[in-house]
Amino acid sequence: MTVEQTRLGKYFNSRREKGIEGLQTLSVTLDRGLVRRDSLERRTETNLEPTDHLRVRPGDIAYNMMRMWQGASGLSTEDAIVSPAYVVLQPKPNTDPLFASYLLKHPHMVHLLWAYSYGLTSDRLRLYFNDFKRIPWELPPLPEQKKIAEILMTWDKAIETTEKLLANAEAQKKALMQQLLTGKRRLKGFEGEWRRLKLGDLCDGNLQTGPFGSQLHANEYITDLDGVAVVMPNAMIDETINYSRCSKVSKQKASLLARHKLKAGDLVFSRRGDVGRTALYRKGDPHAICGTGCLRARLTAEVDTEFLAQVLSLPTTSKWLEKNAVGQTMPNLNTSIVSNLPLEIPALAEQRHIAQILCTADRIQNNYRRDLTRKLDEKRALLQQLLTGKRRVNV
Repeated sequence: MTVEQTRLGKYFNSRREKGIEGLQTLSVTLDRGLVRRDSLERRTETNLEPTDHLRVRPGDIAYNMMRMWQGASGLSTEDAIVSPAYVVLQPKPNTDPLFASYLLKHPHMVHLLWAYSYGLTSDRLRLYFNDFKRIPWELPPLPEQKKIAEILMTWDKAIETTEKLLANAEAQKKALMQQLLTGKRRLKGFEGEWRRLKLGDLCDGNLQTGPFGSQLHANEYITDLDGVAVVMPNAMIDETINYSRCSKVSKQKASLLARHKLKAGDLVFSRRGDVGRTALYRKGDPHAICGTGCLRARLTAEVDTEFLAQVLSLPTTSKWLEKNAVGQTMPNLNTSIVSNLPLEIPALAEQRHIAQILCTADRIQNNYRRDLTRKLDEKRALLQQLLTGKRRVNV
């Protein structure tokens, strides 16, 4: 930043051109920028005539003055109209529009947009152009702006490609589940009727609920070693909360903990709140126990645990559990309800083949998710370096 504090008014004009008939109406969204209004699920109807709107031309940036403090802006790629409640920025010849659109989404810039907005409460903040143009910021030379925008656009295209691959993988997995887990499609070499039974028929002994509440308190979670990993109902099963060792616990309570330790292959149900959530415990941590609000099902050898975990993730299974849960304000599952969950399963060999196919599909999805996360993190780092001048590019 220069001593004179160059301000955004050096790089933008305000376009106040009236709209005309026949142009598309665009709306600003937080995550997608400027989009056609008729593409939005929640469309905002208006009685305004096109001439009451503002015209936005290709290369202009429109922002919602009431949500600009959240970064609600977008670059226009077409001749269109927008709400008169928006501000239309016309980049000056010293400003690359694409670079400017990235800049206005940068966290530091969004903070300044908030700081220069005015209103009595946060939901009434507005950023008028006269305040926008006072924001201090200095842009690099135009050729460097174009180069930075080109780099960031390349990353956006790579991210978009990965998002499409992930969406396609998710759709394929969903289709496979609907076909393979319901018997609509049989794998080659397998035939015969599927067995109709209840989950309780596949459990090794009675289903167990978490031991906590009046029986055990948080400072009484104990193991003989470094602590106990408590599986909680509102966390993914591979995410646990570790409690430090407590030496003062009765033999009775220690025995109670031992009965509720989780083993690899156990199914864990959320009993309260999100009663449709189930997960397979895969870690086999000897110090993990079923937390309060959970219900544990330990399965017999006649069912493949991975297969059953896939079945329990079907929307029809979740809906059945939600429908049969007791309680109005806080839906609750008990062992009787879960035991009576109806199932249809093939022979064990077919279960394993189906589980293998679906687990492979899961691995493909997870690979795409990791790749997407990596690209988003790297783009975020580039934004921080390139848009603040910490890293310069050669032109």
